[in-house]
Amino acid sequence: MALGIFLTYRILDFADLTAEGSFLIGGATCLSMIKNGVNPILATLCGFLAGGVCGFITGILNTQLKIPKILSGIITMTASASIAMVIMGTTVHGNPFTNLVTLGNDSVTIFSAIQPGGDFKKYNMLIEAGLMLAIVVLVIVVLYLFFGTEYGMAIRTTGMNEKMARANGINTNLATIVCVTLSNAIIGLAGCLFVQDSRSIDIKTASGFLVIGLASIIIGEAIFGKRTFKNWLISVSMGAIIYFTVVTIALEAGFPTQLKNLLYALLITIALCIPLIKSLFKKGKRKPKVVKTS
Repeated sequence: MALGIFLTYRILDFADLTAEGSFLIGGATCLSMIKNGVNPILATLCGFLAGGVCGFITGILNTQLKIPKILSGIITMTASASIAMVIMGTTVHGNPFTNLVTLGNDSVTIFSAIQPGGDFKKYNMLIEAGLMLAIVVLVIVVLYLFFGTEYGMAIRTTGMNEKMARANGINTNLATIVCVTLSNAIIGLAGCLFVQDSRSIDIKTASGFLVIGLASIIIGEAIFGKRTFKNWLISVSMGAIIYFTVVTIALEAGFPTQLKNLLYALLITIALCIPLIKSLFKKGKRKPKVVKTS
């Protein structure tokens, strides 16, 4: 999810608030299809595409209908809860709307499909983590290769200076739509993986994840830097891992789960202050220049 948010906020300089909506739609599509007996790989692909549709709508609202970027994202995000209830309602006979879907023990996800039983059951969590890591690495490689192409560079140019990009013959409207669509498709994929891991989804599942994704980006950039594009992608991923590792440690150490949102807020505040702390630390390390007088 952090990688998807990174594409719009850092590469395209597009203040996109669609993220929570595409996460929810992607997860709802995936879990509903699995509950109806669809192959989990196909369901994950459909969730990926559903997230992309959310981004495509946001891009059209902004570029073709000239609605401001923030408002375009808000419109799509606002509509997503109702659409998700319709999607999830298809799994409940006689009720076209529902705000909760859970999977039974007999439903197969991409994680349960590769988890061994018997004596090897204790390695299930490790295997699941390995699959997650493999998917993240695959996404990083695909993004690195795509944004190294001529069209990928055109999208990056659009984010850096839209007027200059347009003057050089780049269709900035199309570049915006493509990048926002790709961004939300990746976020939709994150929703698919999340709901298959938790085996449930409701309309509040994605609440607060946009801010968490932004905090992950800031933490990664502050700690690991952004010297090259490849380094930047890895930094964002590592920032997300660090963020959730700290949260998990705090909760395991006895931090009240009722105050989890407060913990999120504190971590986000610290993340936003990291660049300032680093700049102050560098200033403190500089030795004052000695001025010689004759």
